[in-house]
Amino acid sequence: MNQDQLSDEEKFASNPNLSLGSPLAKVWLIDLPIPTQVYTLIFFISSLLITGYVIYSSNQSLQIPLVYKLNDPALYPNDPFGDTLPYYASMLWRVIALLVRAISLEPLLLTLFLAERLFVIYAAGKLAQTFAPKSQLACVGAMALFALVIDPILGSGTIVAPYFEQTGLSIPLILLATASFYNQRPILTAVWLGVAFNLNSMYGVYAITYLGAVFLLDSTYRQAWKKWLLCFGLFLLIASPAIFLTLSAFGRNAADNNLWLIASQVRFPYHLFPLTWDKAAFGRFGILIFLVTAVLHQNRRKMAQLFKHGAIWAGVSLLWLLYAFVAAYIAKSPSMLVMHPGRGTDLWYCFAAIALVSVFAVQLEQARGWQKRSLSVAIFSASILIWNPFIGPYILVVCLIILTLKPVWYYLLGNGSPNRIALLLALWVFLVGVQNFHSRLSEAKSLQGALMYRPTPSIEQVADWTKANTSQDAVFLVDLAWDEFRSLTKRPVFVTWKDGSAILWDRSYVQAWAERLKEIGLDITQKGLTEKTARKKLGSLYKKLQDEDVSQIKSRFPINYWVVPATKTSRFPTVFENKSYKVLEVK
Repeated sequence: MNQDQLSDEEKFASNPNLSLGSPLAKVWLIDLPIPTQVYTLIFFISSLLITGYVIYSSNQSLQIPLVYKLNDPALYPNDPFGDTLPYYASMLWRVIALLVRAISLEPLLLTLFLAERLFVIYAAGKLAQTFAPKSQLACVGAMALFALVIDPILGSGTIVAPYFEQTGLSIPLILLATASFYNQRPILTAVWLGVAFNLNSMYGVYAITYLGAVFLLDSTYRQAWKKWLLCFGLFLLIASPAIFLTLSAFGRNAADNNLWLIASQVRFPYHLFPLTWDKAAFGRFGILIFLVTAVLHQNRRKMAQLFKHGAIWAGVSLLWLLYAFVAAYIAKSPSMLVMHPGRGTDLWYCFAAIALVSVFAVQLEQARGWQKRSLSVAIFSASILIWNPFIGPYILVVCLIILTLKPVWYYLLGNGSPNRIALLLALWVFLVGVQNFHSRLSEAKSLQGALMYRPTPSIEQVADWTKANTSQDAVFLVDLAWDEFRSLTKRPVFVTWKDGSAILWDRSYVQAWAERLKEIGLDITQKGLTEKTARKKLGSLYKKLQDEDVSQIKSRFPINYWVVPATKTSRFPTVFENKSYKVLEVK
């Protein structure tokens, strides 16, 4: 028999150093049919190692005060930001406020974060199983994508976050709604989508446009319009609390639309103004749109429904992008911009990534022969890396060394089970997690710091003293980068940079925010001001504040305490001090 006619296992056995009878060969040649649940757990742990956990930071500095205010409406007097909180259009934090009455906030948020991360990895695999029902490798590949913390390209949206919040929890619900819709299960679609809308109405609207477009353009859905219409009524019923909240917030118009537009250009151009986004990102987005559509078109005979839906989803994502340009530069409409239209592409990113991995997983499983299988493995790997080229240099070197070993190469790319590829993929994602965790550990110098990011002990000491020694109506002037101070202390804050986020759900707040920034020395309407220069300037202005400046601010606004670096000199009395900060009483 010609050597080329031998199977890969026969070639492997012909190796005198690794015969089929040897223990090592038995290990290499055994296929391990690992249950999907085990892969889910591996990716869950790996994902936690990749991101760690964050509390009190980022958007939680906006949401935690809402939880406190819902339970105690008297909180945050003389704080215009506090007045905006009732218009924050997410039902999630209203549920959290009820739970906090029985469970401490920090353990609750940690538990919910863990559940959210496990949920999104599971949901990604579930959607892949919907696209490719007979492929376990498709499910494993999709879960790997989300474990690696897939990031959107345009609009700085959120898919997987390192902290618990409503967008990260709405994504898996939308993925499950899409899976139910794809399988034409109206009731489940309505339930998943309705709950997701209650969490984040903005992403709920995005999902409606994607699924609604398929309904309008796919005759199989239109023919069953009666049952879908009935379930749309069920969706409206479930989503009604968030619809009411969203409409209430939508009516909070700015007194000066021009000021709102200027403020939003400085505060969050990365969300709202496409011409400020990275030009290379547009190119990458266009390439991905073309690539995914071309691959689905090539496989349209095997996956006709997926090709049809994929083409429609691509069109919807482009319409959202066009909407972003129109809202920002033609209509210049605050009411259109608060929808963050550029972030409407986030859902396409999720759907397309899972679809692409599913298609190539099926191709790999069906590939026969050395060359076809080698090519299929390479393409399947690329279909994961193209969304988030997340590979550490050390891991890459190890993988390349391993793959240069001929027995390993035969084992992976022969006519054996795709379980081998799935197992290697899980190992790679885990190694990425270990590398990320090691990097954080080296930087944090402690296991707790590597696992969890929270405010520094010095900041928490200031917060603890504040809660124990000041009244609820005491207003604090703090560094404008201290996003978390309000949520740590339950005390009013004069102003922070992060507070500007409130102009999205209460546009009338822009006047108060701009006025208070101006008291610090930053005119938000200054020509040529950008987000980066504004933040840098605010940091410098706060450091330069003197007693006279603070006294002048106090003459117009209520301020009781001023938090400064421990090295700063002042005539105001020091009421608390640690190695980093001191609290001055402004008299």
